[in-house]
Amino acid sequence: MISSADLNRAREADAREQELRRGPRSQLPKIRYPVLSELQLAARWNVTPNTLQRWCAEGIGPPSWRIGKQPRYLESEVDAFERKAQVARKAVAGSALSRSSPTALKEAIEWSAAFWPPAGERILLDCHEVSSITGLPTYWLAERSERSRLSVPHYVLGGKVIRFCIEQIFRWELDHLVPRGSNDLPSNL
Repeated sequence: MISSADLNRAREADAREQELRRGPRSQLPKIRYPVLSELQLAARWNVTPNTLQRWCAEGIGPPSWRIGKQPRYLESEVDAFERKAQVARKAVAGSALSRSSPTALKEAIEWSAAFWPPAGERILLDCHEVSSITGLPTYWLAERSERSRLSVPHYVLGGKVIRFCIEQIFRWELDHLVPRGSNDLPSNL
């Protein structure tokens, strides 16, 4: 089992490596991405990913989604769960505390709209920047065959340079999320 100290050290090393790789683009504005990976939520709550997996199996915690095999959490649902958890410490399996609302995806889009820059101020990001912001696997973005297979929205600049708009990635991810535990996988995931 990975200790939280080891997890934090690995995250810091990754952040330093990505900062070195970015070079002059290190002045990018802070981008708030409204979907959390399992590692991001584990760090936010100072628990291990194994704890989140166990809680998910027991019906504890916010609703869990997945894209491919990657567990994902909508930040709006995590926030709602945290507000409810201040009163109720543990959800009974199947209770409203751990169930997603039918309009959760639509609410996530509306909630996130306040954080996106206006169209004229959008910054196109490379695959490493998008991966560090979203927690999505880098190879989904970096490899042409994976981008094509998954229909990841991207821009081809100058014939070879691949860039991504974070808002389009978010909408693409929401279109491909399925409730965790569901056997319904989109055909390309």
